[in-house]
Amino acid sequence: MGYLRGLDLVNPYAWVVTYLRFRTEARTPPLPSVGVGNLRTGGTGKTPLVSELVRRLPSPAVVTLGYRRKHRGCFTSEEHPSPEYLGDEGYMLHRRTGVPVVACKDRLKGTEMAKALGAKVVVYDDVFQYFAVRPHVSVLLLRPSDPNSYTLPFGPLREPFPAYRFADLLVFNYKLDPPLPPPDLGKPTFGMRYRVEGIATGRGIVPLKGRKVFVFCAIADPFSFLRAVKEGGGIVVGKKIYPDHWWIPLEEVERMKREAERQGATLLCTEKDYYRLGEPDVSYLKLGVEIDGSFFKEVRRRLGV
Repeated sequence: MGYLRGLDLVNPYAWVVTYLRFRTEARTPPLPSVGVGNLRTGGTGKTPLVSELVRRLPSPAVVTLGYRRKHRGCFTSEEHPSPEYLGDEGYMLHRRTGVPVVACKDRLKGTEMAKALGAKVVVYDDVFQYFAVRPHVSVLLLRPSDPNSYTLPFGPLREPFPAYRFADLLVFNYKLDPPLPPPDLGKPTFGMRYRVEGIATGRGIVPLKGRKVFVFCAIADPFSFLRAVKEGGGIVVGKKIYPDHWWIPLEEVERMKREAERQGATLLCTEKDYYRLGEPDVSYLKLGVEIDGSFFKEVRRRLGV
């Protein structure tokens, strides 16, 4: 397989990102590190996978860009535990796992900050296209259609598919679909799926099946969220979809809450939206992750921890 193929051969962006991939000098982080990234523009499940990784590593910290956060600079969850400083994904990871999170565009500077917080291992959230860093273990999340996709604007990929060769481990996220045998790409390859666990409320997790819900979200793949609600047995009586990472005004949330109450429904969002909004008085869909058990063993083996 050639590196540039099909439509990517006539795509100036594909040529530019390929040049940057091959010409950027990458540095190795000062701590044992795992990088989790993707080729597709959003919606591949990086954050849930990072969350599962840090639960299984000794003294970890997360370093993230903090995409679409309100404050620019480098910040830690120790001093600024809020989505405005950490980004919605960074804050969600901090609240989910309790581990330190550093939001910093300069990932190596962020690594030094994580080290100062006592981290022994760093997990990078969304670092595959940050060519200046070469993690000790690079994990690439893929969707089943990615091998036949092209680079923006002709397809959903950030760079040509053959960039997968720069990863150490491949994870195909089937979301709610039955897993298929992954293609043989010459790399250790694992499968991952989502599991609908129910509705998370202030009182714990309650069943979704048979419950009327008014749903809203601001994520890259809203249709997977809607599908998860329906496959979990939820009865959707209304919905509102916003652009990815959108800061939804709380007055809009209140309006949706009143409409949900009028219809005898639960107002339901994604976990990421819940934390971006500052943990409002709404419920979110609780999803679990199922992944081949040997994946975590392989990551730890390669890290030597």
